Amino acid sequence: MELRVEGYPSAVVDAGQTLLEACEALDVPMDSACGGFACCNSCRVDVLDGMAFLSPRLDEEDAFLDSDRQRLGCQASLLGGEEAVVSVRLAPGA
Repeated sequence: MELRVEGYPSAVVDAGQTLLEACEALDVPMDSACGGFACCNSCRVDVLDGMAFLSPRLDEEDAFLDSDRQRLGCQASLLGGEEAVVSVRLAPGA
């Protein structure tokens, strides 16, 4: 599947990993102050396209997100698919 992070080259990534894991593998600087345990919002992203190719939003994320188009990178897993494309913008919380 293809992952597009605004401001960085798009890349083919493996399904089953989180957005955080995929970004780390691609050297995209996604913060993770809590280490990926959904305890902060430093890995928050705006999903520009491809929400259907991400795992369902978890209740734990709700306190950290401002809209239905946002996800925590540590909790959003890439579901994959041959034609799957996910586009995001890094949007860490204040």
